[in-house]
Amino acid sequence: MHRIILFCIALGTFTLQSVSAQEVTLSRKAREVYDKAQKAWQERRLPEATELFLKVLEIEPDSYDTHLRLAQVYELQRNPDLTRKHYYKAIRIRPDAPQSAPAFQWIGRDHFNAQRYDSAQVYFEKALALFPARSSLGRLAEKSVASSKFAQQAVKNPLVIEKKSLGDTVNFLETQYFPVMTADDETLIFTGLTANRDENIYVTRRGKSGLAADRSPADRWDVPEEISKAINTTNNEGTCTVSADGRTLVFTACNRPDGYGSCDLYISHKEGKEWSQPVNLGQEVNSREWESQPSLSADGHTLYFASDRKGGVGKRDIWVTGLDDKKQWTAPRNLGPAINTPDDENAPFIHANGRTLFYSSNGLPGMGGFDIFITQKIDTAWAPATNIGYPINTVSDQVGLFIASNGENAYYTDDNTEKGNGRSLLYTFRVPESLQKIITPTRYAKGRVFDKKTGAVLASDIDLFDLKTQTKVGSFTSDSQNGSFLAVLNSGGEYAFYVSKPGYLFKSLSFSVDKDQSFVNLEIPLEAIEKDRAEVLNNIFFKTGEYILDDKSKVELDKLTDFLSKNKAIKIEISGHTDDVGSDTENMALSQRRAQSVQYYLQQSGIAADRILAKGYGETKPVAPNDSDENRQKNRRIEWRIL
Repeated sequence: MHRIILFCIALGTFTLQSVSAQEVTLSRKAREVYDKAQKAWQERRLPEATELFLKVLEIEPDSYDTHLRLAQVYELQRNPDLTRKHYYKAIRIRPDAPQSAPAFQWIGRDHFNAQRYDSAQVYFEKALALFPARSSLGRLAEKSVASSKFAQQAVKNPLVIEKKSLGDTVNFLETQYFPVMTADDETLIFTGLTANRDENIYVTRRGKSGLAADRSPADRWDVPEEISKAINTTNNEGTCTVSADGRTLVFTACNRPDGYGSCDLYISHKEGKEWSQPVNLGQEVNSREWESQPSLSADGHTLYFASDRKGGVGKRDIWVTGLDDKKQWTAPRNLGPAINTPDDENAPFIHANGRTLFYSSNGLPGMGGFDIFITQKIDTAWAPATNIGYPINTVSDQVGLFIASNGENAYYTDDNTEKGNGRSLLYTFRVPESLQKIITPTRYAKGRVFDKKTGAVLASDIDLFDLKTQTKVGSFTSDSQNGSFLAVLNSGGEYAFYVSKPGYLFKSLSFSVDKDQSFVNLEIPLEAIEKDRAEVLNNIFFKTGEYILDDKSKVELDKLTDFLSKNKAIKIEISGHTDDVGSDTENMALSQRRAQSVQYYLQQSGIAADRILAKGYGETKPVAPNDSDENRQKNRRIEWRIL
C-alpha cells in the first residue's frame, strides 16, 4: 500500500506540472488570490497554498482549477477524505476535460482499495478515455481496468483457504517475513526485525510433537534462534533462501564494506552444526545496483533473485544465475518479458520441483499492488504467468510466498489482519486443490554416507539422474561432519543415484518414487579401492532374455568409464549373473554375453581392452534365494570387481 500512495503522489505531481497552464476564468479578486496560492504551491509552502486555495473557493465555489489543485495538495498531505471531496467536485464541473483524467484515476483507485471493483472499473475507464493514447498513464489506466475486471471475477470464485498463524512462539517479534523451509518440512528459516530495527535471520525446528493432530500450530515449533553469529551482525541481514538440504544459505545484506551495490547477495555453507563465514557472491552476480530476495533451487545450483540492474525489461526484474562446472556463478540472465513487465517484479520462489516459479508483480492485472503469480517452465521456456487468485492475493501487497516441497502447504507473511493488530506475522495454509494440481510435488531421499569397513562418515558427491530422460537433475554432497544428505526427487520419477568419493568405488542405486512415498531413507556404505572389492551396477538394463543394452544404461556406463579414466592403474572384472529361470547352459551364455556387452561399451568409450575382463557366472552366485520375483530381480545383475 505504501508504494500505491507514493505512486499517487507522483501522479499528482505530474498533473500539477501539466495542468496549470490552462486559462483560469476567475474574477480579478479571485485571480489575485489564486496566483498567490500557485506561487506558494510552486515553492512547496503547502499550508499557505491550502489556505489561499480555500479563499479562492470562498469567492468562486465552482473553480475547477482550484478544486483540482486542492485535491492534489491534500493527496500530497495524505488526506484521503479531502482529496476525495475535491476530486469529485472537479470531475462534476468538467468531466470531459483531459486534466480530469488523474482525478478519475485516483477515484477509481479509491474504490478499488475499498473493494468496490465494479465502481472502480467505471472510473478507470473514464480516465483511460482522457489520458493520451499509448502514454505511461494511459497504460496504467488500461491495466487498472483489467485489474478491476479480474478482481470482480476473482471475488466471485474465491479459493478455499484457511490461514493459521504459526503462533506466538514463532511470531515473537513485531515483524517477521520471507519464510523458507527445508525439503523435509522440519526446519523453518525467516527474517525478523527487532525493536531496535536490526534485521536478522532466525531458525526454528518442528518440535517432537509437531505432527500430532491434537496440537495447535503454536505448539509445533521450537523457540526461534538466531541462525548464526557468523551470519547475523549489527547490520541488517534478511530475505534469505536455503537449499533443500538446509546446508546452503543465500541472503541479502546492504551497505557492507565488501559490497558492490546498495544491497548484495551473500552465501554461507553449513557443515555439521556450524555455518561458514558468509562470502559475497561476487561482481558477476552483484552489480552496482540493488540485488535481493534470492531463491535457490533444491540442489543449490541455480539462483533466482530480484534486481534493478541495467539490461532489464522494467524497473525491478527477476534474474537467474547458476553454478558452472568450476562451481562459479555465471553471469545472471534476465527471465525476459514472459515474466518481467515494465513495472516491478520481485520475491521469486522456485519450487523444489525446479519448474514451478512464483513471484510478485505490480505490472500485471490483479487484486491491487503486488500480487503473486505462478508460471511453469516448459522445456527451457516459461509459460505465461497466472495470478494465483483471491484471497491469497488481496488489495494489499503480497510477497514472499513459500510452497512446501510436497506442494500441500504454503507459508507467507500477512500484515493485513485484525488479529495481528498491524504486525507482520507468519501464517500457513493448505494449498487449494486447484493449485496443487499444477504443482508437481516432490519427495526426497535422505540418509548417510559412510566407509563400509570403518564406519567413518564420508563427505561425498551425489549425482541424481532421471533415467527416462538420461539427464542429470541434481547434484548434492553429504556433510563432512556427519555424512548426512538430502536430495529432492520429483514424484513419479525413475532415478539413478550415484555416490562417489576419490579413493572409493562409486555406488549406484536405482529406485522409483510414487505419490504414496514421502521420502526414501538410504544408508550408503562406500567400498575403498582395494583388490576384490565389488559393486553392483544397479542401472544396467537389458530386455528379458536378451543381452543388448537398453538406452537407459548409458548413464551408468558413462559413470564407470569416468571412474576408470580417473583411476588408470585399475583393472576390473565385469561379471554377469542371472536368476534360476531357464537352463543352466542358457543362463551361463546369457550372463557371458551381457558382461561382454558392458565390456564392449567401455572399450568403445576409450578404456583399454586389457583393463577389462568379462565373465559370466549364470545362476551360480545368487545374492538372494530364487523364491520370489523381487529376489530373482536381485540375482539378475551386473557387477564390477577390482582385480
